[in-house]
Amino acid sequence: MKVSPDVLYPLSLMRASRNLPGLSFEKVDPQDLPEPYQSLLVHEGDMTSRLEGHHESPVKVRRLRSSNNGNSYLREVILETEEDEKAVEYGAIEINLEALPKEAVPLVLASHLPLGGILNDHRIPYSSTPRAFLKVAPDGPIVEAFGTVEADYLFGRSNVISGLGGIEIAQIVEILSPA
Repeated sequence: MKVSPDVLYPLSLMRASRNLPGLSFEKVDPQDLPEPYQSLLVHEGDMTSRLEGHHESPVKVRRLRSSNNGNSYLREVILETEEDEKAVEYGAIEINLEALPKEAVPLVLASHLPLGGILNDHRIPYSSTPRAFLKVAPDGPIVEAFGTVEADYLFGRSNVISGLGGIEIAQIVEILSPA
């Protein structure tokens, strides 16, 4: 899997496949992110653990759309709390299935658990490298994904997860729900 120069990829691809306009966004310096976004986004770990700690609930995946060519699995998702199904993140991920142990692939394809949780549960070594921090103007599809948005901007990040030897496991765009 080659990392795309487009910091909104794979979300940009998923949205283009539905003939949606590009997102209105700007890159922001990590120190300029307001709390709780700075604590949730500025780190080199997985988002799953951060969201679960912040919302005091396990999170699960609600798949909106997906595509699988056997090597790469793309999905546009909502992460929501397990207990009250509150949407806490909207985004898209491209997962390099060839970079994962065979036992993890069916879990990824089932689309019930976030990738970070699967990597942690299976003790798969990885590193997370944020590529950009984002300030996004919520549009119709984002408002629909979260149910409602009473904020002028949402915050997120573009991230790459790599395994041993620098092999890319995933490219992700993660946009958090309003605080």
